[in-house]
Amino acid sequence: MAFVNEVISQEDWKKYDLETIKKRLNIRGGFTDQWTIDRQKDIWFREYRFWSDKENFGAEICTYWDFYWKGSFIPLRTETVKKIPPSKNNGIYYVHLKILKIEIPENIQQYKSEIYKDLKEAFEVSQVGIGIYIKDDTDPCKINLEYEGELI
Repeated sequence: MAFVNEVISQEDWKKYDLETIKKRLNIRGGFTDQWTIDRQKDIWFREYRFWSDKENFGAEICTYWDFYWKGSFIPLRTETVKKIPPSKNNGIYYVHLKILKIEIPENIQQYKSEIYKDLKEAFEVSQVGIGIYIKDDTDPCKINLEYEGELI
């Protein structure tokens, strides 16, 4: 099985204790009820919260993401460096994201390259958080993921 975009069921909400995860930043307001999940690998990914620059026509400044990788919760924060719509990029939606912070637990540090590969795939399948709102005729998504100056 591969990553799919879906609405989070009540069973999954409880299984992964998303209520506790939701409260970690003490933010009021709505939270997404969708995610990108690979059930076979036990990996899921979702946009948690984002802030935009209202002075800069809503350009995204910082996005918080929840990434659950095979039993370990890995919160991360990204900045959108560049976006190119499909109409200006040969039918491919392109996004360059810079990881500002990622908290990989010590016990899985040795799997970093696999974690980054799965994370990049989740970003692409979700089309950087669009998820269940992707239309059938939506163009493919290509992600450049950068961390500490290096592309992943």
